Amino acid sequence: MLSVALTGASCTTVLGDFTVGDASGCQPGTADCDGDGMGCEVDLTSDAQNCGACGAVCVDGGTCGASGCSGPTEIARGYPMPPRSSNAQFLAIYEDEVYWTAGEGGGGSVQKVSILGGPVTPLAVEQNAPYGIAVNKYGVFWANLNDKNIMRVDRDGAAPPTLIFDTDNDPLGVAADEKDVFWAQRAGGIGISGDGSSIGQITMPDGRPDEEFHEDNGASPHLIALDEQFVYWVDRSERGTVNKTPRGTGGSDRLADDQRFPYAIAVDRDFVYWTNSPRTAASNEQAAVMRASKTGPRNPMRLWTPAEDDEVRNPSPDCIAVDDNDTYVYWTDQGSSRVLRKRKDGTERQEVLYEGGTPRGIALHGEYVYWVDEKNDGAVRKLRR
Repeated sequence: MLSVALTGASCTTVLGDFTVGDASGCQPGTADCDGDGMGCEVDLTSDAQNCGACGAVCVDGGTCGASGCSGPTEIARGYPMPPRSSNAQFLAIYEDEVYWTAGEGGGGSVQKVSILGGPVTPLAVEQNAPYGIAVNKYGVFWANLNDKNIMRVDRDGAAPPTLIFDTDNDPLGVAADEKDVFWAQRAGGIGISGDGSSIGQITMPDGRPDEEFHEDNGASPHLIALDEQFVYWVDRSERGTVNKTPRGTGGSDRLADDQRFPYAIAVDRDFVYWTNSPRTAASNEQAAVMRASKTGPRNPMRLWTPAEDDEVRNPSPDCIAVDDNDTYVYWTDQGSSRVLRKRKDGTERQEVLYEGGTPRGIALHGEYVYWVDEKNDGAVRKLRR
């Protein structure tokens, strides 16, 4: 195993997919989006191809106004052409920028864009199946699933990617705040336990990794979430568990047992939320969006199941997002090509916010919900909550 401290520095390029100019010198609400320096030719309050920012597109027939698109806004696309892979995976938002991973093989990348839209900046290229991603003031951190390592790059892309930790196992979820970065790794395949499954920790700002922060050889850790005291994670097994691990001690407590292949996890002030996603036709009825108290007892509540959703045919709940400022839980469903939300207390029916593509990673920021489309050119979209 190889570990490297947080050092290093490289170059930033703007993708040719957008022709984006510099709005400096233009009156508010206008921009020189073609970059020819001949004038501020775009009205950002009415142009559906440049709504609020150059390159921010109102999709699905939406119109552009002073407050933005009337419906969903596509704020970015990833690499548009082979050999690089645009398949978007997971995203994180930090200081008004969206960061995401893309690619299922050696042509993967880590990219960022303003929450308004505009030029896409690749921070790392030729990554091997980049997966979970997290951001703090010290950098951007992600897991390369195929290369089995944890990487880091500066948020401005001015330094080359740095190897932080090299492991023999599959690194998956990554979460961060200003104190620590945590990652999950499994020793076997999906749902298979094994020697080496663990939650790892990287302390800030020294960047020293500890693969053995919390070892659990009987689990298959997947995605993770944080609050100030605990790391929350799911064991993606046929009879999986939802767990919390104290950040100071590395022990573990169960919040839920006997879950069917739990996939993604999110937390707010009082509760932990997760998706159960078996991803097999024979187990569709076991898909669910769940909630449990952070403090117990172990009596999880089903917030959504396919049985109450007459619009769903092939349920595959994927990523999930919550915050303390909203009464809703949000999630993506790849099987039904939808972005949905439902009240956190389980009342009322689910609402379909968007339908189309293959939505995957999801996050909340300000007034908007953001998500990435795994298959549709790696698009990053947002919609007012």
